[in-house]
Amino acid sequence: MAIEIPNKAFLSFSYKQCINTLYRAFKQVDDKWDNESLRLNSLKILENNLLALKSHEDEALIGLGQEILSDFPSTRPKLQDLLMKLERIENKDLKDSDFLITTKDDFAKINDEPNPIHLVLDNLRSSFNVGSLFRTAEAIGIKEVHLCGYTPTPENSKTAKSALGTDKWIKWSYWESSLDCIDALKERGVDIYAFETEKNAKALEEVREIRECAIVLGNERYGLNESVLNRSDEILKIRLDGKKNSLNVGTCGAIAMYHMARVQRENK
Repeated sequence: MAIEIPNKAFLSFSYKQCINTLYRAFKQVDDKWDNESLRLNSLKILENNLLALKSHEDEALIGLGQEILSDFPSTRPKLQDLLMKLERIENKDLKDSDFLITTKDDFAKINDEPNPIHLVLDNLRSSFNVGSLFRTAEAIGIKEVHLCGYTPTPENSKTAKSALGTDKWIKWSYWESSLDCIDALKERGVDIYAFETEKNAKALEEVREIRECAIVLGNERYGLNESVLNRSDEILKIRLDGKKNSLNVGTCGAIAMYHMARVQRENK
């Protein structure tokens, strides 16, 4: 465990420093839970740290230390409950890559026949959105992701972190021009579906039969430009019943990919 604080130093921490240190230390235990010797040793160190808190001058910390000790995390679910409690105390916001509840990825699974669906990202600005779309695309079994213009690629560390490794499992390519990408796909017989909140756009749920196709998503603020829309075979929208007229591009992409994949399965 990287965090190993002597009890004496622990007693010098402020409330905020102590909570932050406990969170990071217990989080490392969670990340390395399957390493039994490391887990047991780390938990023993943390138990001693909590026992030392009985001598802290901050009564709130004394009470918290006793509370944790009374139900010390001997199982992973208990540890994750504790981490969530510490997050609430610290007002910590989780990034997508920080999810506590995880399942093991099936590295043995090989998708020899991905869904014949492409994802074209036209000048997206958020590395988080791009990474999130990579993760969804891989999970749904999309054929390829095409990154266009100034859309951040997985070489961007923030994009890679948000993608959680899926950028290595799914085919992707970079294009300077979205139009060049779209034209190349059309030459291969791929139908182009641009997603935009246009008045005359067709509702996604009306699409019931498709061939190999590409979902085109635009900039978070400005959407798709007219030249891209003119190159598309169909302009689609996700019907919304609330006051807000648009969705986050990552959410839009997830809904679109899931629907298209389901239609593909139903048409087989």
